[in-house]
Amino acid sequence: MKPVNTQINLKMMSKIYITKKDKFVWLDVTKRCKSSMTTLELNQVHELYAVNPDDVDYLIEDYDTIPTLIKQGYRICIEVGHLPKEYKPTDCWKDTDKELINGYWYVKMADIN
Repeated sequence: MKPVNTQINLKMMSKIYITKKDKFVWLDVTKRCKSSMTTLELNQVHELYAVNPDDVDYLIEDYDTIPTLIKQGYRICIEVGHLPKEYKPTDCWKDTDKELINGYWYVKMADIN
């Protein structure tokens, strides 16, 4: 009997969803949850949440309800965390030129102390 693979490559199957009101970041796995086997694997490794169109989230306690939630327009998501309210550079970045590109901060290596 082959062991169940509990390592799931989330990078290849998901997209990021950010709620409008509180800027909470979710990993949207709705497309992957259309397969019952993948849903079971995800549910064993992560807590899944249903996020409605009004950005209200609910912990999914019974994974059998996921197909119904998807039909009702809910996103099936995994928690990531809050976006920072503001950027505060550390001391080693204090005198460097910083540039924000697509949500990532870039700095020249030669400028870092």
